[in-house]
Amino acid sequence: MAKKTKNVKVTFLGGVGEIGKNMTVIECGEDMIVVDMGVSFPKEDSPGMDAIIPDITYLKQNIKRLRGIVLTHGHEDHIGAIPYYADELKRVPIYGTSLTIGLVRRKLEKSAKKCNLITVAAGDTVVLGGIKVEFIKVCHSMAGACALAVYTDGGTVFVTGDFKIDNTPIDGKQTNLQRIAEIGAKGVTLMLGESTNVERKGSSTSEMVVGQNLANIFQANAKKRLIVACFASSNYRVQQVLALAHRYGRKVVLAGKSMKSIVDVASACGELNVPKGVIVDGIGKLKPSEALILATGSQGEPLSALNKLSKGEFNKINIGSDDVVVLSSSPIPGNEKSVYDVINALFRKGAEVIYDSMNDIHVSGHAYEEELKLMLTLVHPTYFMPVHGEYRHQYKHAAIAKALGVQSKNIVIPNIGESYSVTAKGIRKHSNVPAGNTYVDGVILEDGEAVVSDRRSLAEYGMLLLLAEADLERGTLIGDVDIVARGFNLTDEVRRNVKNAVAEAVNTSDFDKADVDEYAKVIKKTIRKLFGKDRQFPIVIPVVVEA
Repeated sequence: MAKKTKNVKVTFLGGVGEIGKNMTVIECGEDMIVVDMGVSFPKEDSPGMDAIIPDITYLKQNIKRLRGIVLTHGHEDHIGAIPYYADELKRVPIYGTSLTIGLVRRKLEKSAKKCNLITVAAGDTVVLGGIKVEFIKVCHSMAGACALAVYTDGGTVFVTGDFKIDNTPIDGKQTNLQRIAEIGAKGVTLMLGESTNVERKGSSTSEMVVGQNLANIFQANAKKRLIVACFASSNYRVQQVLALAHRYGRKVVLAGKSMKSIVDVASACGELNVPKGVIVDGIGKLKPSEALILATGSQGEPLSALNKLSKGEFNKINIGSDDVVVLSSSPIPGNEKSVYDVINALFRKGAEVIYDSMNDIHVSGHAYEEELKLMLTLVHPTYFMPVHGEYRHQYKHAAIAKALGVQSKNIVIPNIGESYSVTAKGIRKHSNVPAGNTYVDGVILEDGEAVVSDRRSLAEYGMLLLLAEADLERGTLIGDVDIVARGFNLTDEVRRNVKNAVAEAVNTSDFDKADVDEYAKVIKKTIRKLFGKDRQFPIVIPVVVEA
């Protein structure tokens, strides 16, 4: 009897229909692995939250089948959720390159948690039950980035991860196109391709170009103090700034905890070369021409070093006409206002500000259209699913795949929670799995959606707190109802209407005289009716105590 062929199954817990929170489950038979476990950062629609991470209910339900977690690289949107789930995952091996694992380890140390972390190198293959995973070097905005070839009995799944094709990377380590082509020639069943920059025509610019333009800024501002802000995780950018500072005789002050952390981790694992003596603890008596501040905060984050510098709140460093501030980054969609608020504040203090819209001082770590086409051509998959992008990115990436010969029936644009099997007969969709956003506010919130909804309502409509005392024996309220309003205008008329409505509702209601909760329910229902036709509908919190 012929052995039954196994099918490969993919399930998306994050990173599709969105940018961030990347997490994909790949299964074959009884074996399961996870690719990445990232975080996304809260925006205006999730006020006050620290982070948003994937819902891993499906993982918990199948934890005995989970053979390992493989990480493409060390950016927060690919590793940031691991510390939050460390207790559930402490026995599961987590694989990544040296910088990636170093960053995960540093994050775990901060939360006093441990996981089974295993370092691999590009070119290595790990065996996870019946699944093998090969790590393939790709260029990105940080070192240690890899694409993954996942070999299963149901075929090969190729995961591009975040990548670009840089022919002149500053560390000399190019995307391994030869190995990718070899894997493609052997046959790839399914390709999961990142879609972030699909809307950009042509090919991305080399990181080397940024270094050349930064050197021009150093030369043109030899007598001024330089402040360079970039992503702390962009260790290639950090490397070039450190090298330029050394070349032009400047001492570097690292501003921001994450900047200090990435320098420590990257230098410890050999992915960052720090010139001897170039980093100092503080400005001290350095002249403007002798100093450079390398800061976090290129996205306008409220607590970042650059934001504090713009307000004169960082280590008593005053920004003025002797300063040139370089924002070596582009605003992430949604962060534009915060970024330009910081830029405006810096200009007001007299500094010159150089930012991406004015100079080529930032390049993306993600492939443009022509690079995506090349990757699809080399991998030549039977089936294709665009990932790591909003729907419009996925849609356009799918169109490119179709134009390059992937059959329409073999292309799926996946959503979070969806699960698919790839078989010899085609793609089969399974029932959706539990998935979505899990909110973190110091700790993981059990009912985060409700908390976020309440905060949105508070921000938009305000709050009405009613304090009342009840005589349970008589079934009546005692005395007046105290009203506290926050976030909206409580006029005398509204206050009078609230009190009258509450008194009338209580007097006409049939109560369980032993339960103050019944009074609270009646009061809340009454107020909701009172405000029902009004545009402003506050959150109503009735507090009833027994006399």
